[in-house]
Amino acid sequence: MKGIRSLIIDDEAANRNVLASMLEEHCPSIELIGTGSSVEEGYRLICDSQPELVFLDVQMVSHTGFDLLRMFEKISFHVIFVTAFDSYAMQAFEFNAVDYILKPIDYGKLIRAVSRVESSIRFGDNSNIIHFVQSIDEKNQFVKRIPFHQKDKVQIVDLDRISYIQAARNYCEIVTEDNQRIVSTKPLSDYDILLRPYRHFLRINKSVLINIHHILNYSKGAECIITMKHCLEDFEVSRRKKTEILQYLKES
Repeated sequence: MKGIRSLIIDDEAANRNVLASMLEEHCPSIELIGTGSSVEEGYRLICDSQPELVFLDVQMVSHTGFDLLRMFEKISFHVIFVTAFDSYAMQAFEFNAVDYILKPIDYGKLIRAVSRVESSIRFGDNSNIIHFVQSIDEKNQFVKRIPFHQKDKVQIVDLDRISYIQAARNYCEIVTEDNQRIVSTKPLSDYDILLRPYRHFLRINKSVLINIHHILNYSKGAECIITMKHCLEDFEVSRRKKTEILQYLKES
């Protein structure tokens, strides 16, 4: 049976060797055809060998794995990120359904990641990685856009354009500054965690997450009511969060 032609790109020789040994022992479907120690070497290897899968270190000495992927006009291979990133980055990977494994590598998680890639290769789909790379900011590696899968197309929306996100039964509605409404099957909690590093996104009650840059006005009485620009929607801040939110808006 033909193996999945794979590369390892990591700037630390010890990491490359450990991963190569684990793949040989636990993942017989992987055919390791080479390793690279830098973004530049990785680019040459990918162009020359045309792999089906790349195990890609996220943070290397002078560049990132994202920098490597941006060098390609078309990403024709699958990617499993190998990372020591924090929980925020892991949430970004999971939000976009991108495969990753954490250092130090757990062989069980490695096997599961490889199994998911095997399924993706059978269906010929690596669109998640393409959209993920498009959503990441080049400077700080945080998400700057969110991809929304809408039937047979993917709509990518800049974070700054999002006015608010509202939970509705088993889905969320994302509303933009021009009152465009996008339905997402992800729960509001996923967006809350994903956007937590951005101080201008606030969860004001159990069902609404707002972009404070799109606030028209807010009241400071017994009830705190926030009115959003453009679409002129009103939302009540929960009592539990009222003091915190008012203080935050005052300082912003």
